[in-house]
Amino acid sequence: MTTTIELIDYVYEQPAMLKSIVDNRKELLKSFIEGFRQHEVSRIVLTGSGSSYNASMSSRHFIAKLLGIETQVEYAHTFAQYTHVYNKQTLVFALSQSGESTAAVECVQKANELGLFSVAITSGEGSLITEFAQNQIIVPSGEEKAGATTKGYTATLLTLFLMAIETAHATGKLPEGEYNRYIDTLYKIIDNMAHTIAAAEEWYKEHKDELLAAKNYIFTGAGDHYGTAMEAGLKFLETSRIPVTIYEFEEFMHGPYNAIDENSYIFYMGAPGQDFDRMMMLTDYFAKITSHGFVVTKSGGEQRPGSLAPNFVNDEELSPIEYIVPMQVLFFRAAKERGVNMRTPRYVDFHPSMKSKRRLRFL
Repeated sequence: MTTTIELIDYVYEQPAMLKSIVDNRKELLKSFIEGFRQHEVSRIVLTGSGSSYNASMSSRHFIAKLLGIETQVEYAHTFAQYTHVYNKQTLVFALSQSGESTAAVECVQKANELGLFSVAITSGEGSLITEFAQNQIIVPSGEEKAGATTKGYTATLLTLFLMAIETAHATGKLPEGEYNRYIDTLYKIIDNMAHTIAAAEEWYKEHKDELLAAKNYIFTGAGDHYGTAMEAGLKFLETSRIPVTIYEFEEFMHGPYNAIDENSYIFYMGAPGQDFDRMMMLTDYFAKITSHGFVVTKSGGEQRPGSLAPNFVNDEELSPIEYIVPMQVLFFRAAKERGVNMRTPRYVDFHPSMKSKRRLRFL
């Protein structure tokens, strides 16, 4: 009897898979660091679509800080089609989990055309993008055959963090003590991940009826956790297939707040950082308007009714890796309860029609 793999199975695989990536980080990044040393890099551009873009948004400030290099994020299509002049010392990362994204491949081709250093980050060893990139980082997350990505996202995000840590250390920008602290913290986050998953499962049981009553969801996050909100919102939309709106925390206050009413269901990323207190102020304000506010934050800290509060390690810089995990549990459980077949896209002919991917690996 063949057991069908579900999306939640990949969620539960993450701790072991992520630990393996940290264990093998030196070999994983060896070729890239050798290539990095051979180039003068004064600017970094991370390009991607969907989850790849979101992982870039959640890591860009960390990369810039550790490497001391200006780092920005662009949508893959925008970079490929609308970029004309670039600093020749630019490193372009093209992220694509499958390695088959047309836009990501075009980013590599555009970077090469402009004389820039192009690097593919993908789990698709031997995929289309690796045929064009000057260098590559293969993310050993394996294929996902249950629809929306989960472990591929956290593996990509972890790889971006490790790329910054290992490169900064290898080039003398990160002292040994700080290097060890970052690696130790990553191990702590990964070791704690099973507890994070369990806490999310319990929260879902308690809030299932309320969550399923929503006709739409709103997500908001600040700083690197805008990327977390983007990823969570994308996956709720992709799996439950109902409208989702995502706002950067400060931008939420400049117009969008006018649309909030008693039927609004809002997830707030209550992560550590300089905007934490104001995020709590936002939740308190909207609690007067809607009872459907859910704060994702660390247990034992400031709580609100409906808080989803695992015992996060809660490191300010590395927390995006753990804050997305409970959201993965929720979007799977909600979509399954809604009866959605997550293994198959709603419109199976979409990517072939739009020529946006060479092939769909999970079908």
